[in-house]
Amino acid sequence: MIKRPRTVLSLVVIITLILMYSAHNIKFERGLETYMSKESKVYINYKHYIKNFRAYERVYIFLKSDDVLSRDNLEYMLELEDALKGIEYVDEVISPASIVYKRLGYIPDDRRLVKDVLKDCDCLISDSFAIVTVTINTDNEEKLEEVARQIETITDFIPKPHGLSVQKTGSVFLWYQIKKEMSKSLGIMMAVSITLMVLILFFTFKTVVRRKSFAFLPLIISILSVIYVFGLMPILGIPMTELTHGALPILIGLSIDYAVQLQNRYEEERRKRGIEESIRIAIKRTGLAIFLSLITSILCFSSMAFCGVPGLGYFGIILSLGLAIAFVLTITFLPCILILFDKELKEMDRKMLLESLLRKFSIISVKKHRIIILLTILIIISGFYASSKIKMEIQHIKYVPQNLEAVVLFKELERVKGGQSTYIVVLKGELNDELLSRLDEFESYMNSRGLSCDSMLSVLKSRFGRIPSDEEIYEISDELKRYLSNDLIAIYISTRLEDYADYKRTYEEIEKDLKLFRFNRFYITGEPVLDMETGELMINGQMRMTVISYILIFVLLLIIYRSIKKAVIPILPITTVIGLMNLIMFLSGMKHTMMSITLNSIIIGLGIDYSIHVIERFYEERKKGDLKSSIRNTVERTGRAITISALTTAGGFFALMLSRFPIARTAGFLTTMAILLSLASALIIVPAFLTFFESFKSQSSHQVLV
Repeated sequence: MIKRPRTVLSLVVIITLILMYSAHNIKFERGLETYMSKESKVYINYKHYIKNFRAYERVYIFLKSDDVLSRDNLEYMLELEDALKGIEYVDEVISPASIVYKRLGYIPDDRRLVKDVLKDCDCLISDSFAIVTVTINTDNEEKLEEVARQIETITDFIPKPHGLSVQKTGSVFLWYQIKKEMSKSLGIMMAVSITLMVLILFFTFKTVVRRKSFAFLPLIISILSVIYVFGLMPILGIPMTELTHGALPILIGLSIDYAVQLQNRYEEERRKRGIEESIRIAIKRTGLAIFLSLITSILCFSSMAFCGVPGLGYFGIILSLGLAIAFVLTITFLPCILILFDKELKEMDRKMLLESLLRKFSIISVKKHRIIILLTILIIISGFYASSKIKMEIQHIKYVPQNLEAVVLFKELERVKGGQSTYIVVLKGELNDELLSRLDEFESYMNSRGLSCDSMLSVLKSRFGRIPSDEEIYEISDELKRYLSNDLIAIYISTRLEDYADYKRTYEEIEKDLKLFRFNRFYITGEPVLDMETGELMINGQMRMTVISYILIFVLLLIIYRSIKKAVIPILPITTVIGLMNLIMFLSGMKHTMMSITLNSIIIGLGIDYSIHVIERFYEERKKGDLKSSIRNTVERTGRAITISALTTAGGFFALMLSRFPIARTAGFLTTMAILLSLASALIIVPAFLTFFESFKSQSSHQVLV
């Protein structure tokens, strides 16, 4: 490698060009597959409901006018309906005009007759507001996007009557707009992240290197790592989702770390010896710490795969892959650049502001180590208590920009259509008078409890004025397909709940009431159940990820150091940071999101890196000097590199705060804080514990001698 730097450089360039081309094939993914495993019972039940009741994706077209039922508007609806039915995968189009035409065979001029036909129709909201519902019979993402584009073209192309406005919403258009926003946000975040890296390296790392231009070598490693990840995503089948689009700007900051550590040690050695020897010493002395950092980070990020959320599994894979690539480039590509372009230079005058500040940290850690340890214990205990009090945001629609047109209209749709959250009860049984009678009693009971219950009975009573016979029911089966599918009956129970605990309580009450009315063969699905499952995954997933991360890290450190003390010391400061973050979230009233539950794993995976670098350097210095000088030299020399690493990493996470996605902004703020606190804990808490254990060991040795 050192002997053939130009070969390595050429190989890196060729791979870069290939993967840049591959990056154009990244797939986008959304929906349940992002948040739930396909083996989940909740997922399976929902898919069964979709299939049996043909509850495919829907587009809702809002028609608003001073008189939405005017003849011109009704004729426009029929023309729009005919055009929409010509789109492949459009299964059904329902509008006020189509209902009137189906019932009467023509469009009458008599408005009273029109309103009478539509009196129980939920597609007519008011005299000025009607809704056209388009059902699409595919769940393929590319086909759905094409359908959305064609609907948009048709609504723009067909001439509208004067005064009529046309707006579109529904999950298809929601994702269509989210995908556009994701691409836009990703571009902004990447640009901001790179800009921050340039500024941070310019103001901090330039005091370390002898050539100012060398301050940006870690950024080159970082950008290459991100390009490689982009290019490998389509090859490995990793999609871009709401949960993973923030991983790439994060990697800009993360993948700088190893190059900063290696180059910092190289520059330190280069002032005393030649290029190749300096590279060998830098790799030898920092290589183990960098490799340990890589392994610990990958172990923690890999724990995300055990949380039960596919999107977070992808998130962990992307971060792990990026760091592995950054490590390989750091020990291969970076030395080649140094060999080819490093020249003999006079020693530059360096400002000692950072070193002076770090020296003060070392003095505080040694002198006040007992107080620091006591505060650490209090923070850990308080944070553990606060963690159980943090609420969760489980509604996926609140993860996306709230000012998107489709989101605004979707909320309006929820308001005019009734309850925001609808439980869907699917009963299995033979349709007969006895079943219908129990269903009538159940519906009355639900309505008496303040829940809006909608079943086939509402259609039957509206059509017949009574509960009809089985034969009469099957005669109007087309009108009942929302409620009836062979031997399955769907009941829709609407609520206005948003909190996880309320969702779960209502679910359990509905389940209990169904059994009370002797409905024994059923399952409950719908958006509240999906959101409730999200809450379960968040609670169990966070606990599972945290425990697995701790176990893996402790076992790894124990194997490497063969000392419980050395394995425990790096874990204590990151546990303190986790406690502090729990306190911050609890006191500020912040809620956990699907991304923020990964915070503990990120803190453990990244925060422990800084602690490992400090510990490794401390034991190297301890062989040459006393306790105080070892702490001082460690914090000054290694502290300089990990400070730069932490600032650049924090910059990558800070870029998330400029995303228009609330879930990314929250994660960006929390993780930026966590990285900075992890740095502080490595510079203050780790030296305090090292001082404590070394002092304890000295006292024990003295007592033995006495």
